[in-house]
Amino acid sequence: MSLVKGKSYFISVTDAVLRAEPLKNSEPKNHLLFGDWLKYLGQENGAWAKVQCRGDKGWLAKANFSSDRVLEVNFVDIGQGDGCHIVTPNDEVILVDAGIGDNMFRFINWRYNLRSRKVIGADGVDADDPGAREPFEIDHVVISHPDKDHYYGFQNLFESRKVTVKNVYHNGAVERPISVADKDPDLRYFSKDDLGGYIEKQHGDYFLWDMVTSDTTMQQLIKKHKTTRKQYLQTLRKAVENNKDVKFTTLNADRDYIPGFSDGEKVEIKVLGPLTEKITRGNKYKRCLVKLGNEGVTKNGHSVILQLRIGKLKVMLGGDLNTEAENYLLRHYAQTSFDTSELENRLYQIKAKGHTASSEEKQELAETEIELQAIITKARRHFQADITKACHHGSHHFSETFLQALNSLVTVISSGDEESYAHPRPDALGSFGKYGRGVRPLIFSTELARNTKEFSHIYDYFSRLKDYEAKIEAATSDKEKKKIETKMQEEKDSNVAVYGMITLRTDGEKVILAQKLEIPSGDDNKWDIHELHFNDNIDEFEYLQSAKGH
Repeated sequence: MSLVKGKSYFISVTDAVLRAEPLKNSEPKNHLLFGDWLKYLGQENGAWAKVQCRGDKGWLAKANFSSDRVLEVNFVDIGQGDGCHIVTPNDEVILVDAGIGDNMFRFINWRYNLRSRKVIGADGVDADDPGAREPFEIDHVVISHPDKDHYYGFQNLFESRKVTVKNVYHNGAVERPISVADKDPDLRYFSKDDLGGYIEKQHGDYFLWDMVTSDTTMQQLIKKHKTTRKQYLQTLRKAVENNKDVKFTTLNADRDYIPGFSDGEKVEIKVLGPLTEKITRGNKYKRCLVKLGNEGVTKNGHSVILQLRIGKLKVMLGGDLNTEAENYLLRHYAQTSFDTSELENRLYQIKAKGHTASSEEKQELAETEIELQAIITKARRHFQADITKACHHGSHHFSETFLQALNSLVTVISSGDEESYAHPRPDALGSFGKYGRGVRPLIFSTELARNTKEFSHIYDYFSRLKDYEAKIEAATSDKEKKKIETKMQEEKDSNVAVYGMITLRTDGEKVILAQKLEIPSGDDNKWDIHELHFNDNIDEFEYLQSAKGH
């Protein structure tokens, strides 16, 4: 490959070491991953080239260079909740959820060096200032559903002057204040449910009529409730106030694909849920969401479900799906009239009887097993994935049949310490392994990847923060104070990015998943790396032994 000075390149191998000198055994400066960005600095020495990567300058073997960008999916440790950062081979940035706090905001600041970025309109920067730039553009934001631990972390991003957002996708269920004057006498309003009015159809099913199905409807709703305490609307308002051209789009299975990622594109993003049903009211009809249970069950169950595909790899992102939703999805996609959780319960009841089960029950057991296997086989045509983000942070609200339909080789769990649910649940962890694909299904956890032992170096980190605070207090000018504050915030941003994040890199053929080692053995061994290999004989990915780590 003929290298061009200043051009961007990418790491083409599982991992590589950036060296201080153009020698194999020279001092290591950094441990690089498949897909990492490189800037060629114009200097070569035999089989080596000088580059800038991950903030360091050094030498890298030219055999490790590629001009092709890979798909990067980062499961960010945002504490309790979900937060996923995606960069496509076309350099489009997608965020799927952002947790409840500011960790996603800090990650984006770290990743794109926004603390030091001079942006017009931010921190007093004018258009004619040297080095002034436009805000960093986030192409797509997906809010899987209106639960605070999935959307509230977007507040900081939406109101930042250094970031601009083009598209916000949502599931159409929007919390809003509902006054007596707002209520439609022909609709049903449930207590402790602020998603709007429901229409009752036959068999006692209720469907959410007050759906937000267009950009115009969302803009009007935000404008109408200017002073609402509803935090979801508050968050969406920040997107409107600080991103003048932002567009809201409702996602459900009727849309099929996210615009720009349709069938045949290098990266496809298929929308598998939520499912809607056509509901007629007078001379009007809408595609509506069925009421799955109480407000929480309904909001979670109608999460946006995305299936990313690149080459031979499929990645599943399913928000906070629960048992009720999985029953509903399987009835639709497997074309069955049964609730799979009821079939599962009956199966376990008969099995528990052992040799005391009657002949009729044994026959029922056989028929139930056949029915469940048929559901799994049909559902896999739609849901089978190689890598799955665990639904609902490893909650116990899941269907074993749905897990078997996913048939995942890798499960990634996003959970945090400060929560009262004990996520991930022990039965969820056991089931992810039991129903995972292959001899050694992989289970990653952002919480475990960040775990630190008692009395560890975390105290050193807090000590450094205290030092920063003392320096800020002693600063003799606003400029000096601002400079120290920026460095302190950059260290906080880096801490979020370093520990807990699970990163996926793939070109559709080669696949790695990696997490940062908390105590690296050296600058040439910073990552715990796991590689997947596509087996043409069985037409699916398999897990290779860990490429790094012990």
